[in-house]
Amino acid sequence: MIRLLGVELTRLRWRRAALVLLGACVLLPTVIFAVTAWNTRPVSSAELRHAQQQVQQMRTSDPSFAREIERCQKRPERFGASSPDQCETQLGPQIEWFVSRSALDVRDLSRGLGPTVIVLLAGLLMLVGTTFAGADWNSGSMSNQLLFQPRRLRVWTAKAGAVVIVSAVTSAVVLAAFWAAILALASSRGIDVPAHLTSYIRGQGLRGVGLSTAGALGAFALTMFFRSTVATLGILFGTALVGSLVLAALGVGERWFPHVNVGAWLLDGVRYYVTPPVSCRSATRMTAECQGVRWVSKGDAAAYLGAFLALAVGLSTLSFRRRDVP
Repeated sequence: MIRLLGVELTRLRWRRAALVLLGACVLLPTVIFAVTAWNTRPVSSAELRHAQQQVQQMRTSDPSFAREIERCQKRPERFGASSPDQCETQLGPQIEWFVSRSALDVRDLSRGLGPTVIVLLAGLLMLVGTTFAGADWNSGSMSNQLLFQPRRLRVWTAKAGAVVIVSAVTSAVVLAAFWAAILALASSRGIDVPAHLTSYIRGQGLRGVGLSTAGALGAFALTMFFRSTVATLGILFGTALVGSLVLAALGVGERWFPHVNVGAWLLDGVRYYVTPPVSCRSATRMTAECQGVRWVSKGDAAAYLGAFLALAVGLSTLSFRRRDVP
């Protein structure tokens, strides 16, 4: 079995489409980090001087600012100023108008950009899984492989194992490097990252590795079941793009939406809102049910996503063992 797994890892390594996708797994997060670092860079002294010059130019070229400041100084309370001295800084042109670049916020990144990178990785690794399996069916080499190893379940497991290993290692290395770079950038700018936030990022990274690996395995299983890369891609993209819309049209609650459960898994739980029941209109005490707030935990999300993965793997292995291979 180990030898067969090594063969499948070698075949995956030499698959050109897989190599391109694995390269994209490294390149795209690198670009995202570079753009984030550039967009949150500190304001330089040259930029600050230029902004001050623009503020001064606006104050001297537009007399309406002077008139507004003069009226504020007479009655500062009408303009929301506590004293006449604040009128110029509150109503006149501000340096922030010209250097409005936001500072690096690791907490915001962990809630927004971090999950985005994970979903991107999961999508690319799902493509790796489906192209790896689809190529064998499209080329007709699956029958030749079964001549050398007729135990079909062993062949399926070896191929799936190769996909799992490559996906887990790739996602773990990329996410660890991405967050190490973010934390190093924050340290270089004198930004302290609390220990609880570091722990949250570590947990999110581990869950991201799990999501990416499970997604790649699920895509591989679907392709082995349908024996077509196109069919798997159609189902995956259809689920991602319109799956929630279809469920909403059918009256299914948000608890069962795919994106809600993915978000709950990555963010350690999410809240969603539902319309409170009619009985809440006459209620004298506002309960959690009447507030319309619902919670999906990461455990709920794991059960939801795990059920789909188990279904895909079960159908795929059963089909591969019983159906004829052309």
